[in-house]
Amino acid sequence: MGKNNAIKEKAAIAFISIISISWIFWMQITHVNRYAASWDQVDFVLALERYDLMAMQPHFPGYPYFILGGYFIHFFLENKAASLTVFNILFYFSALFPMYKLAREYVSKSYSLLIAAILYSSTYIMIIVNQPMSEGAAIAALWWYFWSINHAIKKNKLLFNILPLFVFSILLGIRLSYLPFAIGLLLLFYIKWRNKQYRLRHIIAYLLIAGAFQFIWVAGLVLSEGSIKGFLKLSLAFTSGHFNSWGNTAVSSDVPFLTRLKTIVINNVLWTGISSQIIWLAIVYAVAIGLFIHYFKWNDIKRDSSMQLAIIMSSSYFIWVVIGQNIDKPRHILPLVIFLLFIMLINILRNSRNTMLVLFFIVLLISQIYHSYTLVIEQAQANPAAYQLADYLKSHEESAIVYTWEETRVLEYVNVPTSHKRVKTFEIFLHDISYYPNKKILITNKVVEGFKAQGINVNANIKQIKKFHSNSIFDPVYHDIVLYEWIK
Repeated sequence: MGKNNAIKEKAAIAFISIISISWIFWMQITHVNRYAASWDQVDFVLALERYDLMAMQPHFPGYPYFILGGYFIHFFLENKAASLTVFNILFYFSALFPMYKLAREYVSKSYSLLIAAILYSSTYIMIIVNQPMSEGAAIAALWWYFWSINHAIKKNKLLFNILPLFVFSILLGIRLSYLPFAIGLLLLFYIKWRNKQYRLRHIIAYLLIAGAFQFIWVAGLVLSEGSIKGFLKLSLAFTSGHFNSWGNTAVSSDVPFLTRLKTIVINNVLWTGISSQIIWLAIVYAVAIGLFIHYFKWNDIKRDSSMQLAIIMSSSYFIWVVIGQNIDKPRHILPLVIFLLFIMLINILRNSRNTMLVLFFIVLLISQIYHSYTLVIEQAQANPAAYQLADYLKSHEESAIVYTWEETRVLEYVNVPTSHKRVKTFEIFLHDISYYPNKKILITNKVVEGFKAQGINVNANIKQIKKFHSNSIFDPVYHDIVLYEWIK
């Protein structure tokens, strides 16, 4: 009787997991996001029209494999934003294989399906995958990379040894900021050397192979720019801007280090990345974290190369996030989320066979599915704030001149007939509007905030015209746009 109940329980877990995965995938495919609602998204979308790094189509470093994937889908879909989004969706769906195979090393088939379903349906990841941004494809590639290293550690065959080198080139060709995960290859080489499977000549040979794989996409970018000199000039200019100007990194930001750390851990990882800014999910995951602390055994980690790999790679990336990423955009912490969830789920479920525990994780899965469903549909159907601004200008303010921050990229993309300009300093703004004494001058709240950061308070010179709002989890920077009239 007990054996029959166990079989039924496993079958039920497998059934719920497969249905959940199928449902969320179908929902993604039938509710594709067709908006390019931010500067970066417009960069990517325009790259499908004409690939030109100098014109920021896309911006450096070019994301060639992501654009190539979107370009292929564009043969079948007319909308360019939808093409990139569908590529993300399909590539991320393929990542179920490494999710399942990694879990299978620790738990049964049914538990592995449950873990894969929870990882796959993580709500914030679903939101980002359903945007025309490179993070969705990069997360998929990261799962394949993690699995390929883990597989190479356990299987000493030529194909398996080369596979992570190839996948790493795909990963960087999609998102170069994932470079810190190179530490995974270094760990692989160390383990192989420690186990006397690699000698120095093997390591050198595999490093050359890895370099050759990276050379493929880098050479393509150089050719697209016309010369090595032009490519290096562009790359240095972008890197300098990222760290010293607009990147909001630890180098360029005025935010105190402890405040920066708190924002990354509390707001970006826990509240947004794991809980998706939803109180119920925050409560459920708080319980899950408590269970993880209860079941965690450090001795298991010391004997487990896969867990060591996950911890080392996520720690390396965490340092990079603290130093070199924009904390205003939580999407940069997605790799930390997938590794934290993987480590947590494995360490709980491999150390327990409690039916109540399984029911708890099924509740977590269903909760994620529900919120992923509602948010993905909202993202696909609700006009982003920048699009609302564009619609308003088209119908009400065609004769005005609008001064914006990054919104101008979206306004240009959707062909707003109203004159619009990007302005960064108050002095340039005053000089420019002097040419239009008879024109109605409009500015957005980001311009006002920029002036205030320069020590200029313009509250006495502005009158609010209209507010535009969309969900902040889709765009944490431009979800609220306020349009003001400049009082001369």
